[in-house]
Amino acid sequence: MGLYFHIPFCLDRCTYCSFATTRDRSLQPHTIRRLISETTLWGAALGRPAVDTLYLGGGTPSLLSPAELEGLTGAVREAFDLSPLVEATLEANPGTVDLAWLRHARDLGWDRISLGVQALDDTLLARLGRIHGSAQALESLELAERAGFRRRSADLMVGIPGQSLSKVVEDARALVATGIEHLSIYLLDLDKACPLRAEIDAGRLALPSEDEVADVFEALQEELPRLGLPPYEISNYGRPGGESIHNTRYWERRPYLGLGPSAASQLGDFRWTESGIISAWAEGRGEVEFQELDAAEALAEIPLLGLRLHRGVDWGALRNQAAGLNLRPLCDGWESRLRALAKEGLVLWEGDRARLSARGMLMSNGILQMFV
Repeated sequence: MGLYFHIPFCLDRCTYCSFATTRDRSLQPHTIRRLISETTLWGAALGRPAVDTLYLGGGTPSLLSPAELEGLTGAVREAFDLSPLVEATLEANPGTVDLAWLRHARDLGWDRISLGVQALDDTLLARLGRIHGSAQALESLELAERAGFRRRSADLMVGIPGQSLSKVVEDARALVATGIEHLSIYLLDLDKACPLRAEIDAGRLALPSEDEVADVFEALQEELPRLGLPPYEISNYGRPGGESIHNTRYWERRPYLGLGPSAASQLGDFRWTESGIISAWAEGRGEVEFQELDAAEALAEIPLLGLRLHRGVDWGALRNQAAGLNLRPLCDGWESRLRALAKEGLVLWEGDRARLSARGMLMSNGILQMFV
């Protein structure tokens, strides 16, 4: 299975953020102690299971002290069987890492790093509340390479108020030129309350139009493969062999255990999410949101998540699985709608495999609603 840790601490809170994060660093020692304790408990409860991917997300995992990172890494090695480990990713924010910290992380076995660049425009970075500038972002990527991280990823955000969308493509070219093997393209999401949402609602800032955002996604779909990073998922591009193995397990519905405030887990047909109240989680309090999927819900997640991937879904295998669950009419209904969308150029059928076209990827939110 995969193992995810949520590190909820940040030096400052981004203006678009609605995640479970905090600037209260006084909670950090308690939270790390509980993470280590939970790691030990879960490893014992599951019989020291095999883990093939690790992911340290946040928040800002690069705010962990070398001793905290070493303690957590050691606990994982003690509690879980890491002999099949193929990928150990940690997220970091430019402006929070130096060469010594990165080398220490690499020596501990973390072999992939994902840097939250977001933009290479200092005005936009300030608008987002990021603590780094564009020069520092590029320097952090270089430091990671010097520290021995051969697998480096960067995040780029689309749809920021005041963003020149042609500059997004320019920024993508600049990031690829650093030799990264992976790029994630995120649409600015302001569904929940946050300072940037308030600025937009008050009319002081304006978001780019949906057509403008679609244009830049189309431009990136054309440009990034030319630069050696073909898409493998709606928002993710990687050199061949450079895809995020851990994140792919989510889209393939393979098991994962999440530890930390707001972390989600899926083992079998059971799903749960830890309390997002950081202080409560650190003290062992807070309610866990638990869900058991029924057969139809579990089946629907296969195309819901699988169609995000550019290779799509093996529909023949899905039909067979549906038949075994007495859910073939449900599967046939989805297929009928996807066949209709194929006539509109939104879905491609290659034998028994269905996948979204490039234009279908742009309209995926609406298409995937049929499985919800």
